Amino acid sequence: MKFLKILYLVFAAAMLVDLVSSFYTSEEVYRVFFWETNVWWYRIYKLSFLLLFISAFWEQQKREKLDG
Repeated sequence: MKFLKILYLVFAAAMLVDLVSSFYTSEEVYRVFFWETNVWWYRIYKLSFLLLFISAFWEQQKREKLDG
């Protein structure tokens, strides 16, 4: 399960980089899947996935510590 933990961490890092880079671009509209959306909705979308991957990483790490 170590691979899964690393995968969660990589996805979280990618979401963080994309979220931070959205603050430095001048685009007002982003494409999320097939829809065009406001930059703030895009940032909320990225932040929610970032928090999801971080919490999954922490849960996996906690499970590994309990299993020994």
